[in-house]
Amino acid sequence: AARSETYGLGNTPKKVDRTFWELIARADRKPIEFDGMKLTGDDIRGGMRGAVFSPKSATEAFVELKKAADGQPASAAKATALTGAMESARKAAEVPDDNMTASFWAVVCGDNSAAWPRNPERYRQDAIADKGRYPLFGDFASSIKPCAFWNTSVEPATKVNNKVGSLIVQNEWDSQTPLPSAQALHTVMKRSKMVTVLGGEGHGVYPSGNACTDGTVTGYLLTGKLPAKDVACRATAESNAEARKDQQRDTVPGSPLPQRAPDRF
Repeated sequence: AARSETYGLGNTPKKVDRTFWELIARADRKPIEFDGMKLTGDDIRGGMRGAVFSPKSATEAFVELKKAADGQPASAAKATALTGAMESARKAAEVPDDNMTASFWAVVCGDNSAAWPRNPERYRQDAIADKGRYPLFGDFASSIKPCAFWNTSVEPATKVNNKVGSLIVQNEWDSQTPLPSAQALHTVMKRSKMVTVLGGEGHGVYPSGNACTDGTVTGYLLTGKLPAKDVACRATAESNAEARKDQQRDTVPGSPLPQRAPDRF
């Protein structure tokens, strides 16, 4: 909203929000043709999960998508944050790209199999409810997982509540492992210290070319000594630019991106 003159999506948060959801509704009624693809509202919502690693890249991608929907010339090169995430989702079913998906679920499901409901109906109900509560991604996140059918974990679940010294490093704008989660981990790991990169984008924090972040983490790795207190570093234009390059180059870390399942509910 503060950059309305640049992006033209609205000059208040409510107007930007309305612009976004109006385009999602339009795409659900009639898929948007863009860069050789026909994108539904579900496609856009799913793709935005990877795109919002960088607020700037996600905004630019959405602007280009809106241009395409309005019949205006649109730049595919400026929308790779969105379309690249969709391509990663499609490739996840292929070999060897499926290795990441398989290893991810082996860890997530195997760590604590008892935490996952076994009744598929529970996931259906949760997905319906969470789409209303969290309309951007709630139904994707709550839909059924392989964990519903996983064997019992070999080891008991690890209880994170200790005084082990550790360094937690977190970008402010990591959309996949959000800042509040890192802060909660910092609280239960009572001897930890935390490095927060204010304005930092993306999932990876180290190395980033940011002298403050890299210096603190490198010092810990070389000496094993934690900083005396929590550290707040400020992201640089260069470190965020590098994060955007990594986003375009790699598949999205974290839970595999969903592929669209028409008329799921």
